[in-house]
Amino acid sequence: MSNAGGTLTTDLVVVGAGPGGYTAALRGAQRGLDVALVERETVGGVCINHGCIPAKSLIHAAGFQKDIQHWNDIGIETGEVSVDFEAVQAWKNDVVERLTDHIRAGLDDHDVCLLDGTARFLDSSTVVVESERGKRPVEFDHAVVATGSQPVELPGLGFDQDGVISSRDVLQLDAVPDELVVVGGGYIGMEAVTKFAKFGASVRVVEARDRVLGAFEEEIVDAIQETSEMYTDGIYTNALATGLEHDDEGRPVLLVDHDGTERRFSADYVVVAAGRDTTAARERLDLENTDVEVTERGYIVTDDQLRTTDDTIFAVGDAAGEPFLAHAAYREGKVAAAVAAGDDAALGTDYLPSVMYTDPEVAVVGRSESEARETYDDPLVGRVPMATSGRALSANKPAGYVKVVAAPDGTLLGAQVVGARASDTIAEATLALELDATIDDLRGTAHAHPTFPEALADAADDAVGESIHSH
Repeated sequence: MSNAGGTLTTDLVVVGAGPGGYTAALRGAQRGLDVALVERETVGGVCINHGCIPAKSLIHAAGFQKDIQHWNDIGIETGEVSVDFEAVQAWKNDVVERLTDHIRAGLDDHDVCLLDGTARFLDSSTVVVESERGKRPVEFDHAVVATGSQPVELPGLGFDQDGVISSRDVLQLDAVPDELVVVGGGYIGMEAVTKFAKFGASVRVVEARDRVLGAFEEEIVDAIQETSEMYTDGIYTNALATGLEHDDEGRPVLLVDHDGTERRFSADYVVVAAGRDTTAARERLDLENTDVEVTERGYIVTDDQLRTTDDTIFAVGDAAGEPFLAHAAYREGKVAAAVAAGDDAALGTDYLPSVMYTDPEVAVVGRSESEARETYDDPLVGRVPMATSGRALSANKPAGYVKVVAAPDGTLLGAQVVGARASDTIAEATLALELDATIDDLRGTAHAHPTFPEALADAADDAVGESIHSH
């Protein structure tokens, strides 16, 4: 890496230090490239600083409310329990700081040059990094765009309005609000219900479609709604947010068209959780100065090596389109950097798990039962309730089920897990799919007892009518 005349020359420049970006930077350095990493906000990106990690930290803390009640039920007297939310936030912030410090240390160990500022492309071999210190050109052989996304703003519900906040802002509240209204019944909105309802807030969800969690099977949605009133009371579907007013106390009042009836929902905050958008991040890049093309939806066009239509530029993570998942960005960052270093790498199969941290958790991978039935007349389907799991019962987590789906010849097609530790259990099913495993492979794999993942083997038994615990 050279620095002649103020212009930095490097093998690889990565724009954005979120999951896809810092992973690409580190993998590139591991492959022997000189790497510069540009970040305009904070290393770790949205996931670590404003999304996945802080959200799951708060969900973890909120879950103790339910667990403590169980402790009392089994004879462990806790006395009166109170929540110091400022202390909870401080703990959450410490988790974030520890992770970002670890990433920075890794970048330093691999001699990645970290540049603070906003990168804009001058052409297909040069970016200029703008910061408070001025402008610095960076010449490169290859670039990786990993600029992520930001919360969608809805018409009439801009984040500049009093009391209207994003899914990012809600994680930074100093106190638990008495009332929240969440616009959007996707996984982000439902996770907001999970943590704040458990902390004592009254939460209402306004969803324009006919049911919440439209990306998941109806069976899954029914299963989590059966576990708690927090997923049924206060959930308004076929409800369209039409405007915003403020009451005499200055609190926001959301105007809602609910099946033709106007409703007015007042709250301390209106949280807009209606998806994510890549437009602003992409427009900052000045990609028109390159040969990079974008889709009609504004995503950067890439191939299975994450290479764009400009041979020198790659794109990973949200910038390259859905799914907007950190673990997808991790995989893509590794592939893009390896290709930039000369490796013949490419994305593999489509077996990418999706996880939702409701209570109970939800995790899915591969094909669902309904998708399998579109191809096969008689797929193999096995399902066992978590209430039959010794580990689930001993942990007081009996809600949910495990389902496996296979082709008639036994080839595994997918798995769905609703229950405690679903986010961990799904890893075994994902690996099985990657290895083209069969129902018999799952059945024949010894699982430690009692554990949550052993329910996968029991579900595989059920698929062939030989479950020990499904009835």
